[in-house]
Amino acid sequence: MERADFQKGRLWGIVLAAGEGKRMDEFIRYRYGLRSPKQYVAFIGKRSMLQHTLDRVERLIPPERTLVVVNPIHMREIKAQLLTRSRNNLIFQPYNRETAPGVLLPLIYIFKRDPEARVAIFPSDHFILEEERFMRYVESGDEVIQRYREQTVLLGVRPEGPEVEYGWIEPGESISGHPGWEARRVGRFLEKPDSASALQFFKKGFLWNTFVTITRAKTLIEMTKQCLPHIWERFERMLEAIGGRRELTIIEKEYRGMENANLSRGVFEKHSE
Repeated sequence: MERADFQKGRLWGIVLAAGEGKRMDEFIRYRYGLRSPKQYVAFIGKRSMLQHTLDRVERLIPPERTLVVVNPIHMREIKAQLLTRSRNNLIFQPYNRETAPGVLLPLIYIFKRDPEARVAIFPSDHFILEEERFMRYVESGDEVIQRYREQTVLLGVRPEGPEVEYGWIEPGESISGHPGWEARRVGRFLEKPDSASALQFFKKGFLWNTFVTITRAKTLIEMTKQCLPHIWERFERMLEAIGGRRELTIIEKEYRGMENANLSRGVFEKHSE
C-alpha cells in the first residue's frame, strides 16, 4: 500500500464516468463517427471530456487519491484513455444503478483506506473553461466542510437562462463568506422544472446544481443509511468484502439485485438542512 494511504483524513476525488449517455448517441455518431459515451469523446481539442476532468481534478487532488468509476462495457475506451492510471484507482461498476450506487461504490473503497477521508465528487461530462478558478471553488468547499464537519457542500452556478434540463437550488441563508465566494444553506432542491417554473427560478436568482459535491465520507454514508437503508445494507456487505478473495463476486451479486437510486432525490433532497 502506498505511503499516502497512511495519512488519514485527506481530500480524495471521485470521478463518475460509468454513464451510458444515450441522449447524445445519435449526435456523436453523426458528428464524429463514434459509438462512445460522451465522456470519452473529444468535443474540443484532442482530450476527451473525461481526460479534461481528470486533468482539472489533479490541480487539487493527486492521481493516487482520485478514483474513477467506469463501466466494463466501455473497455475499449478505458484502455485507450486510462492506460496510465493505476488499476487500483479504476472502480468497475458491474451495472448502472443511477447516481447513488455510482458514488457509493468508490466511496466505500476510499472509506476502507481512509475512514476520515474528505471527498470531492465530479461528473465527467462537464465543460469548464476557467479550470483554475473552478478548482479554487472546490478547494473553498473543502474549507467549509473542514470548518463545518457535518455539512455537505454543493457547487451552484449562476444560471445563464431558464434551463429546463438542469436541477436547480434555491439558496438559503448565508453560513460563511470569504472574498470571492459565499456558502449558503440549501433552501430547496428543484429538479428539471417546466418552462414557466424555470423562468421563475431564473428571475428569483436560484442556482443551477452542478452535482459537484464536497463532503466527508462518513457524512455521506450516514445520510445514505438514513435515506436509503436497503441500498446501504448491500454496500455494507461490499465494504466488508473489499480485499477478500470474493470481493468482485459479492459486488456483482449485490449490484445484480439492486434497485436504482438517485443521489440528489434519494439523499440530498431529504437532507436539505
